[in-house]
Amino acid sequence: MKNKLLMSTALVGSMVAADFAMAQTTVSGSLALNYRAQEKKTATTSNLNSTRGFGRETQVNIQNRGKLNNGMDYAAGFSLEFDGQDRDTRAAGIQAMAGNFEPNSISNENIYLNFISGSTTFHVGVDHIQNISTDVVPMVLPLMDNVAAGIGGAATNTVGANPKESIGFGLIQAIPGSGLTASALYVPVNGDFGNGDQTTPSDCVNTASTAGTVSTNDRTTGCRNSAYEVGVVGRDTFGVKGLGLRAFINKEKAHTTGVPDLRGNHYGISYTTGAIGVGIERYFQNRVSTTSAQDLDQKTIQLGATYAASKNISLGLVHAKTDVATANSKKEKITSAQVGYNLGPVGVAFAVSKIDNTGATTTAGIEAKEAQIRLTTSF
Repeated sequence: MKNKLLMSTALVGSMVAADFAMAQTTVSGSLALNYRAQEKKTATTSNLNSTRGFGRETQVNIQNRGKLNNGMDYAAGFSLEFDGQDRDTRAAGIQAMAGNFEPNSISNENIYLNFISGSTTFHVGVDHIQNISTDVVPMVLPLMDNVAAGIGGAATNTVGANPKESIGFGLIQAIPGSGLTASALYVPVNGDFGNGDQTTPSDCVNTASTAGTVSTNDRTTGCRNSAYEVGVVGRDTFGVKGLGLRAFINKEKAHTTGVPDLRGNHYGISYTTGAIGVGIERYFQNRVSTTSAQDLDQKTIQLGATYAASKNISLGLVHAKTDVATANSKKEKITSAQVGYNLGPVGVAFAVSKIDNTGATTTAGIEAKEAQIRLTTSF
């Protein structure tokens, strides 16, 4: 029995080694350094608040792909992302009491294990499947993820439930002959990017409620329900070279009574011909907070155009208008003029942006101007 066990162990080991030999592992990464100079003032005062400084983001990607013993393909991987953080100005004693916690952004990036059969992919993971938060409008520098986020704007492309940041499973289906790729994602607990592999799933039911009367929407504070997202992405759609399409909807079941379900959608189209690219898209969500009992619609319309002035120089102009459906709210407007320069392995982007009525609030809007330089490279 002992000899058989040893032989079995050896056999298993050789099988694993053979499987690894058929796989291909790659390591890649990216680096972004960003310098911003901002100037802000309110509509009721001429006083200026000027700030400037650097931001950074680095990411390492480890990916593996190969064949399964049933003939299917597989792909797996994860990323480690290190974002720059604001300085902690709290007293040393308070810092010590806060403890050492891993920032969420380090290990919840681009985690996936995909099983692939022809044009169909079954996906399990976080932040890997195609999703609502990618723009279709051509631009040199992302307006919502970079300009709006860095200046405190309301405009965002992570609308509605945005389940792609949570762990779940989904299906990706390329539609032959159409240039379209459809996807569906389901996450059991939105906002959860995965516990430890030996951790019991948290019980979201409010234990303070009377036994037998707890509804499925009666949840503890901060605990969210399941969510889904379905969408389609088109590239050179229906045989039209340069035609891009995006359409997504998502929904999260309300986490407490008296609050509507959280919904979001995104529709956009772009067209590139020669050196010119143009596009327009719309982002919508029915609530601006995952915990608000009010139903505050937020809608952003974004349009942009790019022009390849030469092999290495691109020009871009992007405009976004955001409206929050509250009484007397003011529309937030962002306009960004951009220039990109290609240095081969390094990209340089320059942007000058202006924002009116930051946050689309009902109070006197904050006007802001920003100039920034962004350096990026991949390896």
